[in-house]
Amino acid sequence: MPKIIKISHTEKSKYLKVKCPRCKSEQMIFGKSAMQIKCPECNRLLTKTTGGKTKIRALITKVLWR
Repeated sequence: MPKIIKISHTEKSKYLKVKCPRCKSEQMIFGKSAMQIKCPECNRLLTKTTGGKTKIRALITKVLWR
C-alpha cells in the first residue's frame, strides 16, 4: 500500500528521487524544473515542463524537502 505524504502549504518546492520505468536507473530531480529531463542511460523523457510544476513520467521513489 502506498504511503500517504502530507504536504504543508509552506513547502512548495521539493527534490524528488525518481526511477526510470524502462531501465530502472535512479536520478534526483527538482519538482519545478524549467527544462525537460531525460534518463542518462536510456535517453527516455522523465519530465515535461508545464510552466509551473513538472509533469513527471517516472516512478517517484523518495521525496526530499528543501
